[in-house]
Amino acid sequence: MTSTVEESARAIAREWEAAWNAHDMTRLAALFTEDADLVTVAATRLHGRAQIETSHAAMHRTQFQASVWACHETEVQALGDSFALVHQAWSIHGDLDPDGTPRAPRHGLFTWWLQATPQGWRIRAAQNTNAVGAPPAR
Repeated sequence: MTSTVEESARAIAREWEAAWNAHDMTRLAALFTEDADLVTVAATRLHGRAQIETSHAAMHRTQFQASVWACHETEVQALGDSFALVHQAWSIHGDLDPDGTPRAPRHGLFTWWLQATPQGWRIRAAQNTNAVGAPPAR
C-alpha cells in the first residue's frame, strides 16, 4: 500500500469528522464520487452525491443538529492502484432519536470503498453499521 492511499483515507476521515461537526453537508458530500452509494445505519440506500447531501442536510436540521462525531481507528487496504478498502471506527453523541428524544452515545464501523479520481481519492461506496455493546478499548 502506498502512503498516499493511507494518508488520503486518514484525511477523508478527518474531513468527515470536521464537516459533520460543522453540520456542513455540502462539504461532507464532496467526499463522495458523483455516483456513490451509501447504506446508512438505518439500512437506507442513498445513491449519488446529491442524494447523500440532501438526506444528510435534512437530518442535520433535526436529529443531528447538535451531534458530535468522532473518527477513531482507520484501517486501509489498497486494492490495486485505483481502489482501497477502509474500515473506519466512529462514535457519536448529542443526536436525537427520530421522535426527538435524546439518543444514548453510540459507536460503530464504517466500511468505505475509496476510488482514485482526477480530484483525488473519494468514497465510491459505503456501509455504516451501529455496534452493539461497549466500544472497544482505545
